[in-house]
Amino acid sequence: MYIFSYFKTGAEELFLATSNDGLNWEDFNKGEPVFSSSVGTKTIRDPFIIQDRQGMFHLLWTNGWNSQSIGYARSENLVDWRDERLLPVMEGVPLTKNCWAPEAYFDVDEQQYRLIWSSTVGEKDRDHRIWSVATSDFIHYSEPELFFDPGYNVIDSTVITTDEQKHYMFFKDERGLNDPGTEFKAIRSCQFSTINGNRIFHETSDLLTSELTEGPTVFSVQNEDNHERWMMFVDPFRKPGYEIVESIDLKHWTDISSSVKLPAGPRHGSVIYARNLEGEM
Repeated sequence: MYIFSYFKTGAEELFLATSNDGLNWEDFNKGEPVFSSSVGTKTIRDPFIIQDRQGMFHLLWTNGWNSQSIGYARSENLVDWRDERLLPVMEGVPLTKNCWAPEAYFDVDEQQYRLIWSSTVGEKDRDHRIWSVATSDFIHYSEPELFFDPGYNVIDSTVITTDEQKHYMFFKDERGLNDPGTEFKAIRSCQFSTINGNRIFHETSDLLTSELTEGPTVFSVQNEDNHERWMMFVDPFRKPGYEIVESIDLKHWTDISSSVKLPAGPRHGSVIYARNLEGEM
């Protein structure tokens, strides 16, 4: 079962939707939120869920616009959330202005989970880079480190790993203005690998989505002939709705937005394939 986690404008809480094919989505909990934050700013923006290898679900979220921490909770069933707290991932880094859009992935090279998010560090108002910490248990974390710096403002990173154990990162090029006709403000990608603790990023793609899009989430689905294809959901933050593109090679993308049925009003969500949940929600 595919799970889409998101928040809504005016309702900064955790909402869920479910799908069997990645195309047709149904509201969960009758469209009502399943979890609300009681820590920090008491808001949930940009929720991201990862299921670990033991089946536990871990929820990460943006704790407001200007926090040096990210939100965290865990659940066995995506309904009952516990251990809610703030992870002070950047409180020890001077001049940190924010921690936005946290996500996580399992690094097959390091054999541990890695949390990633965007932060501005320094005197500039908004000049983000991607930062990270590593963990094996979502209890103990390494010191924060710079994860990705292409030399310009980037936010909203997400990582997928292919069956060939290759990592791809998708991120928003945050340069430019939030106006129609901008040259940037859309999604790029790059492949990377980790060798002896050092990440090597390969050539960055051209823009993959329409202008003024952000919050990418990427996941794989199976065609009827069992061939894998990839879907990317992005949030067109200046207009309602969602943009959905698909690819068979993670390089060339086709808009299929008109073929996808989503719940009403999602903002900056994430999609996972949840194991062992069919019939339980």
